Amino acid sequence: MGLYTKKKTFFPFKNFLFIIFLLLVIYVIYYYYSLNSNENNNSFQFDDILFDQNSDFIKANENELEDFIEKFISENPKLILETVRNYQLEQSDIEKNETENQNKELINQLKLFQNDMSLGFNNANKTIYEFVDYNCGYCQKFHDVLIELINKDSDVRVEILQLPILGNSSIDLSKIVIASSLSGDFEKVHNYLYSSKRRNDIAEIFADLFLMDIDIKLLKENMNSSEVTSTLNRHKELSDMFKFNGTPALIIGAQIIPGYIELSKLMEILLEEFPD
Repeated sequence: MGLYTKKKTFFPFKNFLFIIFLLLVIYVIYYYYSLNSNENNNSFQFDDILFDQNSDFIKANENELEDFIEKFISENPKLILETVRNYQLEQSDIEKNETENQNKELINQLKLFQNDMSLGFNNANKTIYEFVDYNCGYCQKFHDVLIELINKDSDVRVEILQLPILGNSSIDLSKIVIASSLSGDFEKVHNYLYSSKRRNDIAEIFADLFLMDIDIKLLKENMNSSEVTSTLNRHKELSDMFKFNGTPALIIGAQIIPGYIELSKLMEILLEEFPD
């Protein structure tokens, strides 16, 4: 199984920039305060920061500025930490909202995709999207969970999308499944590939499918068709949109779930996303 992991968000560089920005603001305030004070006194002599009057621009003495900043930080450590902490929280909320909005848009695009590969009930109100690899052990394990769920709940539909990431064999199996959907044999082939009877050699798999009354000649023709290639490419585009890099990968309602989950957790998520 290829494990899908979400990229974590870190703030060290942003924090550094923010602290610099904060110190600059403090300096600017201090500078203008000093400047205005001295203008009122018709003098350019400063008590805390020295300036060169002969320069085209008034330049603060670096040592004086450093002393001022160091003093301010040492006297106001809680203020600095609290400001940075609030900034982190605000940035986290902004990124969370942006991610949620992006996910909603992606899920809406996924819902518009016409998919002929599904399990369960066509008129169901609850839809689960699953990206699979037929060489993934956790996908096989989760398939059993889905079958148990479908037997318990007649209002569930599972749409299967291909994410063959475990080598050329996975790609071949995905093509077999997509081709089988063109002849109306998807569910039969899909269930076989996740059964304990499934064999590893492609020739032996074809032999088993033949014994299941599947037209192997038509299946092979469809496997090499532009329609199968186009569908496989489209599934890859969809998985890339969500940045999936492992299977199984699930989308239920507004939730994106990477990896295997137990039946109890699956039912809990369905209840959250599709309340009665």
